[in-house]
Amino acid sequence: MTDKEPKALVDAIGVPATLEQMAEECNELAHACLKLARYRRGENLVHGKTYSELVDNLHEEMADVYVTLREVRKIPDLIDNEKIGDTIDYKRKRMAKRLGVKADSFIF
Repeated sequence: MTDKEPKALVDAIGVPATLEQMAEECNELAHACLKLARYRRGENLVHGKTYSELVDNLHEEMADVYVTLREVRKIPDLIDNEKIGDTIDYKRKRMAKRLGVKADSFIF
């Protein structure tokens, strides 16, 4: 890699496009979750798709969100990773309390 090559997605396409990419990947993950939930519930099945194919698609969309999220976290002057960590800890503890389980049972 030369000094002129982009080091991150945001360097290559800019902040607005990176945020749009994140939104698109989140929408695709939501769609994959909804399809799989319907399949597992036995309602409004996705014709032509097997359970295995739906799970594979879920994995792919989760990976896309993870990769894009890592890039969004690199945006300077926008993302405060310490604040994100604190918020994750707070939400994990809150959810554990609501469900009556140990907070460390949630993987983040």
